[in-house]
Amino acid sequence: MTKNKILEVSIDLFSEFGYDNVSMRQIAREVGIKESSIYNHYKSKESILETILDYYISEMTKEDIPLSQASQNLDVGFEYFYNAGLEVYKSKLGEPDMMKITRIFLIESYHNEKIKEFIQRLIIEYAVNGWIDLFDLMKEKGLIRKDCDSKQLAESFYYYGLFLLIEHFIINYPEDDEKFLEELGHKSRNHMQLIFDSVKIV
Repeated sequence: MTKNKILEVSIDLFSEFGYDNVSMRQIAREVGIKESSIYNHYKSKESILETILDYYISEMTKEDIPLSQASQNLDVGFEYFYNAGLEVYKSKLGEPDMMKITRIFLIESYHNEKIKEFIQRLIIEYAVNGWIDLFDLMKEKGLIRKDCDSKQLAESFYYYGLFLLIEHFIINYPEDDEKFLEELGHKSRNHMQLIFDSVKIV
């Protein structure tokens, strides 16, 4: 499928050279088609970027656990609940396209308004709100104190995870992806345990 090939090549090129440094002509050359043929599938380079970002969110959220399932997992135990979600996240992030797209939106965020809005709305606000809901659920189930601030807890946990992504995809790039994923799991688990221990009901 030519349309899918255009998307795959664009992900590779954007992640390696940056969005602004890749032309439609270059994409067409790598796909093996005429530049004019791209416009049969995508009206512009920006529409390719939009499709890439939509694909990322669709893939990263399609296995989101509803609150009802989260409640059942919490009944088994906090450690089981957290590890189940962490393994799903690591598995999805570890897919080659997901790794490349993560690098794209992180390195482009400082000068691309569309990507900046994407990060603010879907990478930060959507995720933080989800964690607020989960901490509120933990209060309802008597696992953590009711007087703690769910928003602050959510931000304290999630922003640390964002830092780990920035560290890998920008500061330490290139770095072994498999090693990073293992460290991400270990560090995230320890950080979440630290937060939970500070507010749990004993």
